Amino acid sequence: VSGTRVVSLGAVPVLPELEAVVEARGERAARAGVHLRAEGDGSIELAIRPRMVRVVGQNLAENALRYAGPGATFTLAIEREGDTIVLRGTDDGVGVEEDVLPRLFERFYRADRARASRGTGLGLAIVKHVATQAGGTVDARGGAGAGLEVRCVFPAP
Repeated sequence: VSGTRVVSLGAVPVLPELEAVVEARGERAARAGVHLRAEGDGSIELAIRPRMVRVVGQNLAENALRYAGPGATFTLAIEREGDTIVLRGTDDGVGVEEDVLPRLFERFYRADRARASRGTGLGLAIVKHVATQAGGTVDARGGAGAGLEVRCVFPAP
Protein backbone atom coordinates (compact mmCIF):
# COMPACT_ATOMS: atom_id res chain seq x y z
CA VAL A 1 0.00 0.00 0.00
CA SER A 2 2.80 2.43 0.84
CA GLY A 3 4.00 2.95 -2.73
CA THR A 4 0.62 3.47 -4.36
CA ARG A 5 -1.48 6.57 -4.52
CA VAL A 6 -4.41 6.31 -2.14
CA VAL A 7 -6.27 9.43 -3.23
CA SER A 8 -8.00 9.29 -6.58
CA LEU A 9 -8.91 12.10 -8.94
CA GLY A 10 -12.64 11.51 -8.64
CA ALA A 11 -14.88 10.44 -5.79
CA VAL A 12 -16.07 6.86 -5.40
CA PRO A 13 -19.35 5.71 -3.79
CA VAL A 14 -18.27 3.87 -0.63
CA LEU A 15 -21.23 1.62 0.23
CA PRO A 16 -20.99 -0.63 -2.89
CA GLU A 17 -17.31 -1.28 -2.07
CA LEU A 18 -18.19 -2.21 1.53
CA GLU A 19 -20.99 -4.49 0.31
CA ALA A 20 -18.52 -6.23 -2.02
CA VAL A 21 -16.15 -6.84 0.92
CA VAL A 22 -18.96 -8.41 2.97
CA GLU A 23 -20.19 -10.53 0.05
CA ALA A 24 -16.69 -11.86 -0.67
CA ARG A 25 -16.34 -13.08 2.93
CA GLY A 26 -19.69 -14.84 3.28
CA GLU A 27 -18.32 -18.36 3.38
CA ARG A 28 -15.48 -17.49 5.75
CA ALA A 29 -17.89 -15.61 8.02
CA ALA A 30 -20.18 -18.66 8.16
CA ARG A 31 -17.24 -20.84 9.21
CA ALA A 32 -16.21 -18.31 11.89
CA GLY A 33 -19.78 -17.96 13.14
CA VAL A 34 -19.63 -14.19 12.61
CA HIS A 35 -22.48 -12.33 10.89
CA LEU A 36 -21.20 -9.65 8.47
CA ARG A 37 -23.18 -6.73 7.11
CA ALA A 38 -22.67 -3.41 5.35
CA GLU A 39 -24.89 -0.39 5.83
CA GLY A 40 -25.00 3.33 5.49
CA ASP A 41 -25.73 6.22 3.19
CA GLY A 42 -25.34 5.04 -0.40
CA SER A 43 -24.80 8.60 -1.64
CA ILE A 44 -21.58 9.14 0.35
CA GLU A 45 -18.44 9.32 -1.75
CA LEU A 46 -14.77 9.58 -0.80
CA ALA A 47 -11.86 10.74 -2.96
CA ILE A 48 -10.07 7.42 -2.44
CA ARG A 49 -9.35 4.76 -5.03
CA PRO A 50 -12.03 2.02 -4.92
CA ARG A 51 -9.33 -0.57 -4.23
CA MET A 52 -8.19 1.38 -1.15
CA VAL A 53 -11.76 1.52 0.20
CA ARG A 54 -11.86 -2.26 -0.24
CA VAL A 55 -8.46 -2.65 1.48
CA VAL A 56 -9.78 -0.78 4.54
CA GLY A 57 -13.01 -2.81 4.57
CA GLN A 58 -11.17 -6.10 4.05
CA ASN A 59 -8.73 -5.48 6.90
CA LEU A 60 -11.51 -4.42 9.29
CA ALA A 61 -13.60 -7.47 8.34
CA GLU A 62 -10.65 -9.87 8.60
CA ASN A 63 -9.85 -8.50 12.06
CA ALA A 64 -13.43 -9.20 13.18
CA LEU A 65 -13.47 -12.67 11.61
CA ARG A 66 -10.28 -13.58 13.46
CA TYR A 67 -10.98 -12.08 16.85
CA ALA A 68 -14.64 -11.15 17.49
CA GLY A 69 -15.66 -14.72 18.28
CA PRO A 70 -18.56 -16.98 17.24
CA GLY A 71 -21.98 -15.37 17.51
CA ALA A 72 -20.64 -11.85 16.93
CA THR A 73 -22.03 -9.43 14.37
CA PHE A 74 -19.64 -7.19 12.43
CA THR A 75 -20.91 -4.11 10.61
CA LEU A 76 -19.07 -2.04 8.03
CA ALA A 77 -20.79 1.34 7.80
CA ILE A 78 -20.41 4.67 6.06
CA GLU A 79 -22.14 7.77 7.45
CA ARG A 80 -21.92 11.52 7.79
CA GLU A 81 -21.18 13.01 11.20
CA GLY A 82 -21.27 16.79 11.13
CA ASP A 83 -18.62 17.97 8.67
CA THR A 84 -16.93 14.57 8.49
CA ILE A 85 -17.48 11.21 6.84
CA VAL A 86 -17.01 8.16 9.04
CA LEU A 87 -16.19 4.70 7.74
CA ARG A 88 -16.46 2.34 10.68
CA GLY A 89 -16.12 -1.33 11.44
CA THR A 90 -17.98 -2.38 14.58
CA ASP A 91 -18.38 -5.76 16.21
CA ASP A 92 -20.17 -6.87 19.34
CA GLY A 93 -17.64 -9.61 20.07
CA VAL A 94 -15.19 -10.27 22.88
CA GLY A 95 -13.42 -6.91 22.48
CA VAL A 96 -9.95 -5.96 23.71
CA GLU A 97 -8.68 -4.44 26.94
CA GLU A 98 -9.08 -0.65 26.91
CA ASP A 99 -5.41 -0.06 27.63
CA VAL A 100 -4.39 -1.73 24.36
CA LEU A 101 -6.82 0.21 22.14
CA PRO A 102 -4.25 2.90 21.20
CA ARG A 103 -1.68 0.21 20.26
CA LEU A 104 -3.96 -1.65 17.82
CA PHE A 105 -2.72 0.48 14.90
CA GLU A 106 0.99 -0.17 15.52
CA ARG A 107 2.66 -2.37 12.92
CA PHE A 108 3.07 -5.94 14.15
CA TYR A 109 1.33 -5.24 17.48
CA ARG A 110 -0.89 -8.14 18.50
CA ALA A 111 -2.99 -8.33 21.64
CA ASP A 112 -2.51 -11.46 23.79
CA ARG A 113 -5.52 -13.27 22.32
CA ALA A 114 -4.38 -12.39 18.80
CA ARG A 115 -0.97 -14.02 19.25
CA ALA A 116 -2.55 -17.48 19.03
CA SER A 117 -3.85 -16.79 15.50
CA ARG A 118 -2.09 -16.66 12.16
CA GLY A 119 -2.52 -12.91 11.71
CA THR A 120 0.44 -10.69 10.81
CA GLY A 121 -0.33 -7.75 13.09
CA LEU A 122 -0.53 -5.52 10.02
CA GLY A 123 -4.27 -5.29 9.28
CA LEU A 124 -5.16 -2.28 11.42
CA ALA A 125 -1.80 -0.61 10.65
CA ILE A 126 -2.79 -0.80 6.96
CA VAL A 127 -6.19 0.71 7.78
CA LYS A 128 -4.43 3.59 9.57
CA HIS A 129 -2.00 4.10 6.68
CA VAL A 130 -4.74 4.30 4.06
CA ALA A 131 -6.90 6.60 6.19
CA THR A 132 -4.08 9.01 7.01
CA GLN A 133 -2.87 9.08 3.39
CA ALA A 134 -6.39 10.16 2.44
CA GLY A 135 -6.38 12.97 5.03
CA GLY A 136 -8.28 11.05 7.69
CA THR A 137 -7.72 9.81 11.22
CA VAL A 138 -8.43 6.50 12.94
CA ASP A 139 -9.39 5.53 16.44
CA ALA A 140 -10.56 2.44 18.28
CA ARG A 141 -13.23 2.20 20.95
CA GLY A 142 -14.43 -0.65 23.09
CA GLY A 143 -13.20 -2.80 25.92
CA ALA A 144 -13.05 -6.38 27.13
CA GLY A 145 -16.47 -7.91 26.54
CA ALA A 146 -17.63 -4.70 24.86
CA GLY A 147 -16.75 -5.41 21.24
CA LEU A 148 -14.55 -3.21 19.10
CA GLU A 149 -15.28 -0.19 16.95
CA VAL A 150 -12.65 1.14 14.56
CA ARG A 151 -13.50 4.52 13.09
CA CYS A 152 -11.85 6.14 10.07
CA VAL A 153 -12.85 9.81 10.01
CA PHE A 154 -12.39 11.86 6.84
CA PRO A 155 -13.13 15.51 6.14
CA ALA A 156 -16.29 15.80 4.05
CA PRO A 157 -15.55 16.98 0.50
